[in-house]
Amino acid sequence: MNSMRRMFLILSLLLPVTVLASGVASAETRLAATILSYDGTDFVRTQTTLTQDGQSEAGTKLHRNSAADKALSQKQPYTGPATLFGHDYDANYAPMVGADGKLTGALFVAVPK
Repeated sequence: MNSMRRMFLILSLLLPVTVLASGVASAETRLAATILSYDGTDFVRTQTTLTQDGQSEAGTKLHRNSAADKALSQKQPYTGPATLFGHDYDANYAPMVGADGKLTGALFVAVPK
């Protein structure tokens, strides 16, 4: 199993647990996670733990001028700072590429700063 599939499997299993845990008020640092799809132009959050004013940010797009978007569009990972919905994160993005070599989406995992 290649590393990208393994990462996707791990995130797929952790995301529902993280979503449930994010509903519990806690002073602990929480992991943020997102699965993004790629439509040939934009990365769209399909599943996410990110919220704003109590509403899920699923369906929103990754900012086009962001460092993450630039790296992912070239099938490269991005690790570094990210500001999402007014919150700063230490973020990791990994591109997802199909067997045909086409970009299909990305995975995002981050911790709040």
